[in-house]
Amino acid sequence: MQLHDFFINIVMVGWERNNKYRLCNNQEQQFMYAKEDTDCCTRQFCGPARPFVMDIMDNNMQPLIRVDRPFRCQASFMWCCYLQEMDIQSPPGVSIGTVKQLWTPWKPRFEVLDSQGQQNFIIEGECCFCLPCRDIIFKVTDPKEQEIGEIIKHWGGCREILGAVNDFKVTFPAQLDVFKKALLLGAVFLIDFNYFERNRNQ
Repeated sequence: MQLHDFFINIVMVGWERNNKYRLCNNQEQQFMYAKEDTDCCTRQFCGPARPFVMDIMDNNMQPLIRVDRPFRCQASFMWCCYLQEMDIQSPPGVSIGTVKQLWTPWKPRFEVLDSQGQQNFIIEGECCFCLPCRDIIFKVTDPKEQEIGEIIKHWGGCREILGAVNDFKVTFPAQLDVFKKALLLGAVFLIDFNYFERNRNQ
């Protein structure tokens, strides 16, 4: 993951099947692969709020990172006190940090914590994160409020309208610690399920 940026493509969606993802460098060369692991009933009845475990593997299918999302109800009357979160593990079984949704009245906002509970990043989206036909940008800042990267959800045109693909791009400093890169990667999956999984399954 010694890259300035990488791309995440959802490559299989449909009737609430397990999501699969390709992770590519800026030359569109795949260097990792991710697959959601949930059962059929959970996917059908919990929809985008569903709990899941997702293993991220290299091209030889060796597990490198695991993201574990517990169930969090997305009902509007509970949204300010039962917020989304995700545990990031690398190697699988060893927690290196968490991504937690923060309550705000307008913009999507998350904090990324290391295994000691220290804040590494804040991720903040736009007010109009649900508008179609445009890229959606989530700014990544450090604890000193210095912008260090972005998570960009690209508008996919016809592919997105038909529910086939969502594309994300993640940028960060090249010298960023590999575990911090893994934490940012995990944040992308939580953002996808929170805001864009619902659109794919409607």
